[in-house]
Amino acid sequence: MKIRTILKLFLIYSILILFDCFREIKSSNMILKCNGEIPKKVACLIEATSYKVNIARIDICKDNPFPAFRSNPDYERSSCIKLFNEQIISKNLDLGKGSIFKLSSIKTDIQDRGEYQYLSIIFKNKFKVSGKYNSGKVSYKTSSKGPKDIVIDNNLNSKPSAFTEKFTNWRGKTNKDNKYCSKGGTFSRCDLMYNGNNLTVIGLDSDYEESYGKGTKYLFYLSKLSKPAKIDDLSKGDVQINLIKNLEVYGNGKSVKSISVAPFIFRAIYLKN
Repeated sequence: MKIRTILKLFLIYSILILFDCFREIKSSNMILKCNGEIPKKVACLIEATSYKVNIARIDICKDNPFPAFRSNPDYERSSCIKLFNEQIISKNLDLGKGSIFKLSSIKTDIQDRGEYQYLSIIFKNKFKVSGKYNSGKVSYKTSSKGPKDIVIDNNLNSKPSAFTEKFTNWRGKTNKDNKYCSKGGTFSRCDLMYNGNNLTVIGLDSDYEESYGKGTKYLFYLSKLSKPAKIDDLSKGDVQINLIKNLEVYGNGKSVKSISVAPFIFRAIYLKN
């Protein structure tokens, strides 16, 4: 029988702060679920109708593999266990349905036992989502033109269209401090806190070197586990990761003004047999 130790991990990403459709989200506030009302100058959460992200690599690490002084992640010195690499395993992961990574199938040794404090995920720089929010007799739906181009429909059952976004940089075209990032962020890197959780998000080029602009092929995400995974025997444990597919609804109290990709929330479970 499996004893499940639930480790809540939070990875955050908001399309709105990455592109020209930027708007500030007050990081000190909790983002709550939508309740059927139009939010007024705040955001609320809904479940996405469709949600597609592509993952290149997943690791759990004893130490931070991408500290501020580095220009690329160092998985070896950070004592990381590679759970997934698309270059070795050619398949698309659907973390929305939950993926189980068997530690027993990974080449490890006695040094790999210990406490793992970090989850590292590298995403391909392309995110495609759709969603709708029904309030009263009106349905607000995403269009293919982006999160701020909202379709208003009286048919509550019709489907929304999906839009695609890519990361460019954290400081925008005018090189202004991003209030979402610690110390304003750099063009490529954002260290941030959201709902009391710390996260690092960094743009990477095709060689996993820190990058921004058109050369950004990937996004590196790092989150510290709320409780370390204590692994004492890798042949007797698995790691399960689920993605909570949320979108943020933002309005002025009268109508919905945008539906965007919400902060990524992952739930990781260490399954000890």
